[in-house]
Amino acid sequence: MYRTLVADDDFLVRSYLKTLDSWEKAGYEIVDDAEDGEEAYGFLQKEKIDVLVTDLTMPVMDGIELIRKIREENRDIYIIVLSCHDDFEYVKEAMRLGADEYILKNTLDENSLLEVLEKAKAQIEAKKAKTTQEKHTKKLIQMGSHTLKYHFFAVL
Repeated sequence: MYRTLVADDDFLVRSYLKTLDSWEKAGYEIVDDAEDGEEAYGFLQKEKIDVLVTDLTMPVMDGIELIRKIREENRDIYIIVLSCHDDFEYVKEAMRLGADEYILKNTLDENSLLEVLEKAKAQIEAKKAKTTQEKHTKKLIQMGSHTLKYHFFAVL
């Protein structure tokens, strides 16, 4: 199950999101929800989360600042921005900061959410596979380096 955090200042949106069956169908679990970016960020400091669904305009800390902080820490979290703003500047800023997906709230339903979650799952798994391959390659390089040092000094 992909652990998911929802951050939105609108209680009805948070409640609606939790009622959708697409989460379970796609293999996701909403582990908690937050009413602002600061609360979400605090939760992220304590818990391992795979996916963050965040609104952009929230009190205390908005979604833009939340995304910025997550990406500054190089946290490997898939970020889905869910907003009622179709303003290009919001979209551009969220994507520039590292959001992976942008969805308008008024277009969200079971089918569109399921589609987004399946796409996110594929990207998360691809990233995990790449990370695993990179770790394996680094290990091989390290082993090769030790072998070269051994043979170099053994010949002397």
